Amino acid sequence: AGPKKLIFKAPTGSGKTIVMAEFLKRLADDTDGRTLLAFIWAAPRKLHEQSKDKLERYFEHSRAVECSYFEDLTDRRIQENEILFFNWESIRQEGNVYIRDNEQENNLSAVLERTRDAGCEVVLVIDESHYHAQAETSQNLMGVIVPKLTIEVSATPVMQNPDELVSVPLEEVKAEGMIKKSVLLNPDFENVLRGEKIASELASSTDEIVLREAVKKREELARAYREAGVAINPLLLIQLPDRRAQADDDLQA
Repeated sequence: AGPKKLIFKAPTGSGKTIVMAEFLKRLADDTDGRTLLAFIWAAPRKLHEQSKDKLERYFEHSRAVECSYFEDLTDRRIQENEILFFNWESIRQEGNVYIRDNEQENNLSAVLERTRDAGCEVVLVIDESHYHAQAETSQNLMGVIVPKLTIEVSATPVMQNPDELVSVPLEEVKAEGMIKKSVLLNPDFENVLRGEKIASELASSTDEIVLREAVKKREELARAYREAGVAINPLLLIQLPDRRAQADDDLQA
């Protein structure tokens, strides 16, 4: 059979990376008369690093799959049941050391050639493909890598004419408690709906006031858990602005 395309569609926060880790583990474990498999995991920005960390923790005990960057590869090829992680935006960067030709022949094309010569078919995972170039990125990756199987992982996939679509409904994710059905936004402050966005009274406050209110809410939740006899220590999440995204916004302004 020729190359196949699969879409795994699931809402943000539903654990797509862990589901894919288990799926790749089962592929690696299924050695009943099939071709040996090597994997590539491509993601935008630095998300490939986060995914690598998650999968390494997932495979920590089973060691079913090895997780690597280019510099980790043995014999300058992807071994059986090994995942090569890289930033898919680098496909568009002709000067990237792992994409262009170099004296060590450690570029992607050479790595893939040695991998196939060793008897491994390549499975490509395109993670969070809805970022940036979208369909163009998917086509570029498939054109350069020529995988036996391409799996697009996204809440909003863009791949055209897949052979199979696996979709996880939002309501199923909510029912499992993976994401919340609703959120209370700064309940003690005025919140105004303006178009499609909610403006909070806290937005005009200083960072110190916002943090003080957040700490107070965390302590309130911690006290409620203690009184209920539940061993949960609620965390305070502080999200800092994305400097790169902010720079892009400044350029467009």
